[in-house]
Amino acid sequence: MRFNTNQYFHVVVADIKNFKWINGTYGEKTGDQVLTYLGDTYRNQVRYGTVGRYGGDQFVAIIYGKKEIRMADMEKFIHRVESGAPIPNLVVNYGVYENVDKTLPFTLICDRAFLAMKSIRDDYEHQIAFYDDEMRRRHIRNGQIENAFEEAIRNEEFVVYLQPKYSVETEEIVGAEALVRWKRAEGTIVSPGEFIPLFEKDGLIVRLDEYVFRKVCSIQGERIRLGKKILPISVNLSRASIHYDNMICRYVKIVEENGIPFSSVPIELTETAALYNDQISKIIEKMVDAGFKLHMDDFGSGYSSMTSLTQLPFDTLKLDKSLIDYIENFRGQQVVRHTISLAHSLGMKVLAEGVEKAKQVEILRSLHCDGIQGFYYARPLPWENFETEVIRAKGACKK
Repeated sequence: MRFNTNQYFHVVVADIKNFKWINGTYGEKTGDQVLTYLGDTYRNQVRYGTVGRYGGDQFVAIIYGKKEIRMADMEKFIHRVESGAPIPNLVVNYGVYENVDKTLPFTLICDRAFLAMKSIRDDYEHQIAFYDDEMRRRHIRNGQIENAFEEAIRNEEFVVYLQPKYSVETEEIVGAEALVRWKRAEGTIVSPGEFIPLFEKDGLIVRLDEYVFRKVCSIQGERIRLGKKILPISVNLSRASIHYDNMICRYVKIVEENGIPFSSVPIELTETAALYNDQISKIIEKMVDAGFKLHMDDFGSGYSSMTSLTQLPFDTLKLDKSLIDYIENFRGQQVVRHTISLAHSLGMKVLAEGVEKAKQVEILRSLHCDGIQGFYYARPLPWENFETEVIRAKGACKK
């Protein structure tokens, strides 16, 4: 594409949502008609600038002038384009880079507009995104985190922490949940809230899940060799790991190599990851047949699936903190009461997450909840300190 670098200009990129589906449903001829229609429409609409096909189902428009591209104008433009499309419900996403840095190569200019567009790729509420410096900083930061992953695995920078689980009745520690922390070699800490969502997007979470699982199995194996009581340590499994080829065989082998019982490493699945379908059902049944105990994590945090509860063999239901936060008011307490009752009637134990106050403990005890996990008793601990907390809790409940 030719453009005048002596003028101020903006760049707008467009990408057809689900274009492969359009080709598959309507045929490639109709797909070509859609592309031709968009190209012609964009050229007619852009008066002061130029429009070109960037490749595949993507277009680039260079719009000259200093005037800002207003969101309202873009929304009107989108409506005009999509209302005249040759197929119904055509959706196109747009990325906008305003007042372009003219010192940059054109490919990098386009990359910034595409970066904005990619930020809404999985967003079904928005079709327009504007590039800004914060987006660029976040993009660079994400790249740094992804590039550091291999070295972090090799150097064992990912550290397992254990958050104890307590019996509501006795207040003894009855198990723990394994959580991961990232301590860089130079001493900086990378927040799980920063790297977990990123690894879930790019697939690295599969390797991190297995890394944590290996560490926990090694911890349990060491406890057996030292003659210590085995308390189950649950491990979180992402949806990506559930669908990973040979996942069950790999995890079974790790358990057997460490000489530990399967019941000592329960698997936690979020209610979203465990949403019922035939494929999930078969995978979970194989995990249970192999000997694993399954916990449904974060129950109540999203669109809870009653079908998953009735069809999938979970051993424990973990109530999300969002439910516990409202347990002190009548309606919130009734929801928790009946959820516990339902779980018990299905043969499941119930553990409350995110417990932070004595009043919450008191109510959960009156509702016959089985276990508690939260800052009221203990924050996540380095696994080396876990045994100390076990001894402390045991001594405290004898007093």
